[in-house]
Amino acid sequence: MAKAGMRRPDPKEPHGTESNKRQNFPRNEVTPVPEIQGKAKTGTAKAGKQHKPLE
Repeated sequence: MAKAGMRRPDPKEPHGTESNKRQNFPRNEVTPVPEIQGKAKTGTAKAGKQHKPLE
């Protein structure tokens, strides 16, 4: 028997799926910005030019 103040859930109603709604955003077409490498990433001095990573 249900406790006082608690309703019995209807078995026909959806339960546990309220948070499973997928967001439908378009995929980002822009290429990501290259990450800063080495000391320039962790230091406080202004960074110089970025070099392309070796492929």
